[in-house]
Amino acid sequence: MAVPLEDHVRQVLLENDRGLKFYGAVAQGWAALAEYPQRGRWRRISTMRHIVWEEIVQRLFQIAADDPQIVPIEHRDTISLVVENEVLFRLKCADTALMTANYPTPEAQEFDHHEVDLYNFLGLQRVKLCYVPDEHEANLLWTGIAATNHGRFLWKIELNGAGTVADMPRLPFPEQQTDPAKIARLRTAPGTKGEEKRKDSGG
Repeated sequence: MAVPLEDHVRQVLLENDRGLKFYGAVAQGWAALAEYPQRGRWRRISTMRHIVWEEIVQRLFQIAADDPQIVPIEHRDTISLVVENEVLFRLKCADTALMTANYPTPEAQEFDHHEVDLYNFLGLQRVKLCYVPDEHEANLLWTGIAATNHGRFLWKIELNGAGTVADMPRLPFPEQQTDPAKIARLRTAPGTKGEEKRKDSGG
């Protein structure tokens, strides 16, 4: 299995406005929390995360129903989206380093080891569709695609209301090794400290 290629995944997102639609699913799923007035009395912070995940997944299934090149796959206690039979997307709640707290669980490690094929799919590039809340989990800071390999950050693609954000021009010399703890210079909501947000358990 190949390590995920940014340019290829970006092209897959541009086709059929998938980047815009994925962003809409995340934004609308997050906004659906307003429909849960009991949120203020939930004792487990993970309750909110699970509900947001369910709301987003419901919208992703609707997107897949209108796009014959997107196949939702249900397995274990999660789902994946296989797009154009080339890229597998997994929905994840992430921290500001675009990493999830369930790494390095065995399943997360398997997903992150690209020399191993998973779920009976051969040769698919595996990436994460990430949404990043602030430290109080009151606002959504960032939505996009993140690629990692053996726990090491590779690249990210930001999504917003216009679709896939254009990549920054690359200089014609090798990029320096990136410190994963510093890669997510995310927009923080007023009065929050996004860089200090604790790790969550993912979707």
